[in-house]
Amino acid sequence: MNNRNVYHTYDPAVDGDETDGFVTAYREWEESAHRHNAISQDFAKQFQTLWQKCRELETECLEQKKTVKLWQQEGRKMERELNYYKSAAENAGFAFVIIDGDGAVFDEELIALGEEGGKKAAHELHRHLREYMQEECELHNLDNIFVHVVLNAQGLSSALVQSGTLPTGDYAAVTKFGRGFCRAQPLFSFTDVGGGKEQADHKVRKLFEMMEKNIQCKFLALAGCHDNGYATFLESYRNNPKIRLLETTPAAADFRNCHFDRFSIPTVFRSEAVPSKPGSSRPVTNKLATVTTQAMMNSPSPKPPSPALTTAFRPKPAEATSNGGNSYAAIGKAAPSQTFSIVPSKKKNTQQAFILFNRDDERVDAPLPKADQGVVKRMEEQAKAIGANFCNRYHLSPNGTGCKAGDNCSYYHSETKLSKQEILALKHKTRKIVCNNGSICDDFSCNLGHHCQSPVGCYFGSECRFFKFHGMDITPTLKVYEDGTREVVSN
Repeated sequence: MNNRNVYHTYDPAVDGDETDGFVTAYREWEESAHRHNAISQDFAKQFQTLWQKCRELETECLEQKKTVKLWQQEGRKMERELNYYKSAAENAGFAFVIIDGDGAVFDEELIALGEEGGKKAAHELHRHLREYMQEECELHNLDNIFVHVVLNAQGLSSALVQSGTLPTGDYAAVTKFGRGFCRAQPLFSFTDVGGGKEQADHKVRKLFEMMEKNIQCKFLALAGCHDNGYATFLESYRNNPKIRLLETTPAAADFRNCHFDRFSIPTVFRSEAVPSKPGSSRPVTNKLATVTTQAMMNSPSPKPPSPALTTAFRPKPAEATSNGGNSYAAIGKAAPSQTFSIVPSKKKNTQQAFILFNRDDERVDAPLPKADQGVVKRMEEQAKAIGANFCNRYHLSPNGTGCKAGDNCSYYHSETKLSKQEILALKHKTRKIVCNNGSICDDFSCNLGHHCQSPVGCYFGSECRFFKFHGMDITPTLKVYEDGTREVVSN
């Protein structure tokens, strides 16, 4: 019974080694547990970070998928719209014709009919345009044909009536014609821009530029071959195959380098420019015919004499004015008679000075040969180096007698005589200066200009130095020599 309460007593000698081994193992386990726990915590942190990134990427991916889907839907929508507009452009194409009505003038017989003439012109023009596009351009589906006429209605009316071209004296005929022209075809328009050449030109060019860029415009025609300015304007469009030229009057010189296809509609437009003066009034020709016939009938000689007309030498401007104008009829009553022949005669001395006049007794400048551009440039450089222009009066008069200023002249007097080419170049330059007496000048030594070289369709319009002479007939009909002898110029 006494053995129940026996306890084991620790004996360092016996139990020491066993305890140390246990403690050591425990400590090793504990350190290992700490390391494992640290690794677990680090792994958890990294896993949490990666998980967060994965969630973010997943969210971003979902957003990208939504965006791609939206762009795909938008792309399909845009493709449908593009196909629609392509189809619309192909099926809704149109033709556009721009007419500078100041130079491309409708037939006067149609204009004289007023509204009814405008309707006839519109229908005829529409029919010809449609036929031309189908036969020459293979454009069979262009149902819409726009025609835009730009002009100065009042100016054209005055020119037609005053020249005697229009069969009626109604100054409102052009306006009435335009009204009927617009009413006959709903896509035809008639725009009156008033006076000033630049007004019509500016509108025509802007319309042309806009339609040239329009992809629905499959055919673009310009009626402006009468004006050299349009030739320069069209140069930048030379590679556009849809452009055509509607030719009415003969094309101006600069259009020779324009390689656009041309067509004409003679039943609608005039084929000649509107004359500046009445075409039926040729007083010189009528007098010549009458007097010549009488002279031949009353001649006592069996041999027919040279037909001649007794008339007066051209008076000074003051004399012409005091005698009721400078027409041939007025001059014939005002001065002693001189004789000139209207039939071939012996050739005059080519050295003798002469001046030319048109049928309206206005001075016409004799044509000059083309100047050598090398000589022109050399003279310009010489004048620039000297600091003064060549004196026209000195160099273009015999022995320099034309310049009265002498040594006090502010212009250059060359010590050596100018060559023929230099004199010609100086004449061309002088011709650009407007003579104070204008078309009534009768000075045989005058080398100045007396009219514009392009009185019809001048590129500079109202800015031209010779603007007040625009519309003048520059066809010479009479040659007057310095000795008073006269010759009719045959054209």
